[in-house]
Amino acid sequence: MDSVKRLKSSLLQALMVLTLAGGCTLGALAANLAPVPNTVDSITPAELRMHLEFLASDELGGRYTLAPNFGIAARYLASRLEGDGFKGGADGSFFQKFEVVSSKADPARTSLDLTINGKPLSLKFGEDFLISGSAANGEVQAPIVYVGAGISAPGHDDYAGRDVKGKIVLIVSAIPAGIDASKLSESQHGAAAAKAHGAIAILAIPPQRFARVMRDKSALQRFASRESISLAQVDEVRLPSLTLTPDAADKLLAAAGLDINKAYDAAAKKEPAPATDLKASAQMSVAFEQTRKQTQNVVGVLEGTDSQLKNEYVVFSAHYDHLKTGPNGEIYHGADDDGSGTSAVLAIAHAMSLQRPKRSIMVVFHAGEELGLLGSEYNTDVAPAVPLDKIDADLNIDMIGRSKPVGDNQPEDEHLTDAKTVYLVGSNRISPELHELSEETNSQFQKLKLDYYYNDPNNPERIYFRSDHWNYAKHGIPIIFYFDGTHVDYHKPTDTVNKIDFTKMTEITRLVFETGWRIANLDHRLSKTP
Repeated sequence: MDSVKRLKSSLLQALMVLTLAGGCTLGALAANLAPVPNTVDSITPAELRMHLEFLASDELGGRYTLAPNFGIAARYLASRLEGDGFKGGADGSFFQKFEVVSSKADPARTSLDLTINGKPLSLKFGEDFLISGSAANGEVQAPIVYVGAGISAPGHDDYAGRDVKGKIVLIVSAIPAGIDASKLSESQHGAAAAKAHGAIAILAIPPQRFARVMRDKSALQRFASRESISLAQVDEVRLPSLTLTPDAADKLLAAAGLDINKAYDAAAKKEPAPATDLKASAQMSVAFEQTRKQTQNVVGVLEGTDSQLKNEYVVFSAHYDHLKTGPNGEIYHGADDDGSGTSAVLAIAHAMSLQRPKRSIMVVFHAGEELGLLGSEYNTDVAPAVPLDKIDADLNIDMIGRSKPVGDNQPEDEHLTDAKTVYLVGSNRISPELHELSEETNSQFQKLKLDYYYNDPNNPERIYFRSDHWNYAKHGIPIIFYFDGTHVDYHKPTDTVNKIDFTKMTEITRLVFETGWRIANLDHRLSKTP
């Protein structure tokens, strides 16, 4: 049945082109969309299940980026790509190796003592505060200045009129209305902006979406014992930095007649944060031990058939890492996150190998996504496997295997998609043509409901910045991110294969293939928004 439907669609495409030649304007887009080959039918629930049952097995222990058995997953992916005729990346190897720095807090030498309205308040590591992910070691004693979201950009400067030189800044992790975070440079927010204005340390109020989690004492203890990982090859601006729990933030903000909810609301407004006298100071010490470790992305390239267009690439990506095995042996299987995306990209790679498009295909399985998008950062900011200016698009898949059951009222499943819906993020941010191509392709083939809820720049979840596509998008590469939504099993040992909807997963995977095939066969590069 699928082959018959696809043949009819191909005939319709040919008819559209002939009609256009006869003088009827149906749009250049439709005329340039290549027929999708029957090789897409090789993407089946059975194939996806085969890959996923291995990747989410107990034996792989959750695929933590720095675990010994993570290499087994990498070897599996590389062997599949090699069997499908892919070649290795820049150095001919399927393994794009890179170093990371692992930082783990030293609780005995990490402390935070506040003085609020002249009264001392001693806070405890792991109960009242944590070390921020991009902190520097150091000891600081200074007054605290509240700077709202801590953004210093044209049209919005939270530092205007504030003297923060030699002081500690209190920053709310929020994006003000009217600010497109994707357009902010590194120097306009965070530690770089604080240091540029003379601040010597940071106290951070966590993003609103994490506030509930940080009120959970057991979760807080897990965060406190977790190692923070960063790329060894990337030099970031760092300051001694601690993140307050919501309760600790409330105690500090109360000195200015604020609480954490008022701070979130104020930071989210279009206007820069008003000057607020906290009448508070801090003595803080940040200490952690560092070690260097190695991990790897898995990269494969399938050469295109056109002598000229083969020098351009369409990228299919997914992250194959998940979470560390728990202290009591709990395995975080990561079947949906992101075993589903990894399995989908494997199936797409196989289908592409059966009939090659004009442009080359690059498949990237990123490591370290759960640790801060590290693998994609390496492949874009440090040592790209292919030149970034030759990448026409990145289609990134992260969680496409779950469907919301009928009658499910669990609050954690509020935004989980049903069996015929998938979230698309970023499709129109850089290339409106990509968005139109995506919509047209879906309307012809899979006919899924494409939901753009998380594509709203003002959505508080900020999904656009939270998976590997972001590191390509920030370089101006058109992207689409395919996502089923978080659910009750997200980042829990219960994210297992038996809960995957393989019919839905197959339909989404085929849609990604169909979309990518058409990009790879266009007679021009995707147009971009100026």
